[in-house]
Amino acid sequence: MNWVRGIVFAVIFILVGAFAASLWLEIRRETPVAHESPPGMWQGRRIRVEVLNGAGVPGLAAQTTERLRELRFDVVHYGNLEEFDADTSWVLARIDELEPARRVADILGIPRVDRRLDRNLYLDVTVVIGADWTELERSARARAPAGDSGPLSIWWRRVKRAANRLWPG
Repeated sequence: MNWVRGIVFAVIFILVGAFAASLWLEIRRETPVAHESPPGMWQGRRIRVEVLNGAGVPGLAAQTTERLRELRFDVVHYGNLEEFDADTSWVLARIDELEPARRVADILGIPRVDRRLDRNLYLDVTVVIGADWTELERSARARAPAGDSGPLSIWWRRVKRAANRLWPG
């Protein structure tokens, strides 16, 4: 009976080790090697961002712009969508690379990142603020330490994204 217990223990140990190793490799794949630059910097230059208020709450685009500029993002335009009908907030990558959009999304606590290339815009990223913004901002600020952009929460979101890619559902 002791040998059965030993085999069960060995199998559990191997499975836990495999899980930890695969999660670690997925996180390392997504995490930039040299992330010593400010969050608003990517490939030696500032990330160009547009912020659009789709929620209809006055001042949301300006407040978000101020927050991003403090983190050295280059917010080249902010304003309102034509109609205030955005139910959810999302971040659009305007270039081939998703990393700039993911950085903005991580900082703002926005889970949705899409790619909509537009080479006519002088932008890397567009942020659309939706009706869910108040809740997203509250939860992002609760996760981030006071006075910090939240690198621990950014890392944790990367862990969750990696786990979701490895084990969807």
